[in-house]
Formats: sequence, structure tokens, C-alpha cells
Amino acid sequence: MDFKLNFTPKSPNQRFNYKQPMLLTGSCFADNISDLLKQHQFQVLAQPYGVVYNPISIAQQILALAEGKTFTENDVVNHHGLYHTWQHHSTFSNTDKNDLLQKINACMLVSKAFIHQPQTIVYVTFGSAFVYELKDTLDFIVANCHKHPQQIFNKRLLTVNEILGCWQEVMTALPHIQFVFTVSPVRHIKDGLFENNVSKGILLQAVYELCKLQNNAYYFPAYEVVVDELRDYRFYDTDLIHPTPQAIEYVWQQLVKTCFDELTQQFIADVKALNAMRNHRIMHQGTITHDKFIEALKEKETRFNSTYITSK
Repeated sequence: MDFKLNFTPKSPNQRFNYKQPMLLTGSCFADNISDLLKQHQFQVLAQPYGVVYNPISIAQQILALAEGKTFTENDVVNHHGLYHTWQHHSTFSNTDKNDLLQKINACMLVSKAFIHQPQTIVYVTFGSAFVYELKDTLDFIVANCHKHPQQIFNKRLLTVNEILGCWQEVMTALPHIQFVFTVSPVRHIKDGLFENNVSKGILLQAVYELCKLQNNAYYFPAYEVVVDELRDYRFYDTDLIHPTPQAIEYVWQQLVKTCFDELTQQFIADVKALNAMRNHRIMHQGTITHDKFIEALKEKETRFNSTYITSK
């Protein structure tokens, strides 16, 4: 008797390799995946603008990265003593305008170099199809409201065609990049449960159409793994909104099996074993047992480096 729905996600046409650089951007679920990639020694650049939820802002940000945009004072807004831009998360906000611009532009330089590397993978997580437009700036869509008064914004739902048009421009401009799209399983209940489901439906349809139209687009079903396969509140945190570490680990396991080639799957297993040895708690230093353990660790690190690192 089965107590949960099992399904096998479709793999990309060409599976990914640990040598490929990966840029992750989008909702907070992208942070969860980037943390796991970093733990397993992938070449990762995460959230160059900070967390962002809507697909239009994410697309505009990627184009700006690729073009090497420089942010100036004209892009800066002050609110209650903090400087920020409408394109960046509040983690970039600063009490000093020059420090803000210096930090942002330094990040842009690093990100531009990263995204133009050969065989780059960009992992994008859409969070919500709801957007906030500035009423007095030709309906400019902001990535973050920065706690400005609600009355200066117009809140609305994106259409599938809006998302398609924006993202086709990005993917045509960056044909060397393999785009991996996911839809975040995190519920945006502040919009309302029904509204959240409508929003997720728009995102899912947009990604579905993109994957039909673009050869460099692939959809990984993180949303379906959590919502349909796990499908239980024990896999959600106490807020009943965010997936638990156990659920995130399960999504990670599915991602590894589905998207990475055999060599990379072995690489991940070897990194996990090596990390376990490095994190092993030493009870009695200076003993024969301790010395043998240190020697075994050194040998394992040497084998790992000769197998993977020197071949990068």
C-alpha cells in the first residue's frame, strides 16, 4: 500500500557537472539550494541582488548583470535614514549612500564575470506573480518595497505573456547559459491562499511555455516534490509556510538524482563523506587512534584532490 505519491522528475537533455559554475537567484528557496551546493564544493554565486520573488525583476536583474550595469546616485532612494535601490533586497541597504553603491557595484563586477563563464547554469526560483509598481514612475516594477507606504504602489498580478516576453529576451541574449527554473513551494499567504494558488499557477504556466519555446530552459519540479509528493504539514516549519530542513534535503536528493551526471553524483557522495570526517568530534587527541584518524583523513583528502580538484 502506498501512502504518498511517487513520481520521477524529467531530467534535462544534458545533465550538469560539478565543474560548471552555478548562479542562483530568486526567492528564499534559492538560498536553500545554494547553501547545499556550497556545502558540496560547487562553484556558486548566490543572490547577487538578494532575495527577490517576482519573475520580471529577476529577468531585469540578470540582463543588468550580463551588461555590466553600474548603479549611480540616480538609482538610490532614501527612506527613514536608509539608502537602497528598488532592484535590491534590504540586506544591501545602508546608512551611507556611497557605501551602498560601492557594495552593489563591486557585486555587479563579480557577477558579470561569473555569468559570462562557459557552460554557466543559472538556477532561478520564482516566488510570486504578484508585483508592486511605483505609481509615479511609469509603473516601474520594484523588486522590494523597502517598507515604503503602500499607497505609492499599485499591486497586481503579472500575466503569462508578460513573463514570457521578458524571459525570452533574457534567454536569447544569453544563449550559452542553461536556465533551470523552479517555482518555490513557499506559500505567500499574505496575498491569501486562493490568490497564492492563482499566482503559482501563472508562474507554472509561464515556465511550461518557456520550456517549450527555449532550448536552454529546463524545469525542475521542486514545487511538485513538496506540494504533491511530500504533501504533509510535517514537512513544513512551525509557520506552516516554509519547508523544513528535512523537506529541503529531500528536494536536494531529487535534484541530484535528476539533474547531475554520474561523476557529479559520486563527487557529491565523496564530498559528504569527507565533510563527515572533517566534522568528526575528536574525544582524545594525541592517542594512537587519533593519529590514525588524522592520517586517514589526510589520505582521503589527497585522493579527493587528485580525483576532482586537479581535473577542474
